[in-house]
Amino acid sequence: MILRGQLATLRLLTEGDAEITWAWRQSERAKFLNKGAPSAEAQRAWIAAHTTDDQLNFMIEYQAAPVGMIALHDINLQHKSAILGRLLIGETDRVGGAPVAFEAELLVGDYAFEQLDLHKLYGYVIEDNVGMVRFRSYLGYHQDGVLRDHFRDGDAFKNMLAVSLLEKEYWADCRPKLVSLIELYTRVGYQPALAAEPPPEAPHGS
Repeated sequence: MILRGQLATLRLLTEGDAEITWAWRQSERAKFLNKGAPSAEAQRAWIAAHTTDDQLNFMIEYQAAPVGMIALHDINLQHKSAILGRLLIGETDRVGGAPVAFEAELLVGDYAFEQLDLHKLYGYVIEDNVGMVRFRSYLGYHQDGVLRDHFRDGDAFKNMLAVSLLEKEYWADCRPKLVSLIELYTRVGYQPALAAEPPPEAPHGS
């Protein structure tokens, strides 16, 4: 499966992506993600084990090079819902100001609502991830509640915010905003402050 946009191309993760994705997850930008595999070999095993019908783990490519990842997981066709998460741009120098993360979200959102016929996307954002909280709110995600002490960070426990986006909200609010951010960059090569450094997705218990 390949999803193509103007700037970004999404393809499914393979075991050959283990080393680069594991390295990305050791970076400071991944601090709000689950810790993940302890080694590249363990990451390889994780990728092999998570190539299943209920999740799609994508590599984001820009200018024919891997630069990040995003996923649609916990896909439930009975209840027409899925988690959009695991968003991380690992090669920030290569991406620069290009709105690759926004287009990746657009491609995954379109696939979720058009091809999978989902009704809702949802996720969990650690309360300390202020940038992602603001970003989800800007895109029209609804804050459904707070999961108290739901994420362990060293010796501390942190709250998680549960957020969701319905199909009608995606088409009416979220998608137009993503498109406008992408078009603004392609027209003038400028990225607004909100999009200057899209934060990594919050941990989501997977």
